[in-house]
Amino acid sequence: MKMQSEPKTSCKVSQMFLDIPSAAYQAGYSSKHFRRVLDEDRIPVLQIGQKFFILAHDFEQWKATYSEARLQRALDQIDKWIHESHQYATLYTQPKTDD
Repeated sequence: MKMQSEPKTSCKVSQMFLDIPSAAYQAGYSSKHFRRVLDEDRIPVLQIGQKFFILAHDFEQWKATYSEARLQRALDQIDKWIHESHQYATLYTQPKTDD
């Protein structure tokens, strides 16, 4: 008895394209913020009907190059804010004097 397997084109197609909410989730961003990332980092977007998609290859390439740089910039900015707030806190705190 010969079994015929149906082609898994829909599986291959779904692996080739990522819709924006799925890609945003995988990247760790909200959909709204990830749309801004797509624009800023010039990731090609494909529109099919009313939905927008990115190629899985482009997403993987972005993760390998830009995502770590974005994370590092965010961490640097947080460090800067902490350092600045610490400087302001030391300016406004006076040592207690016992009179």
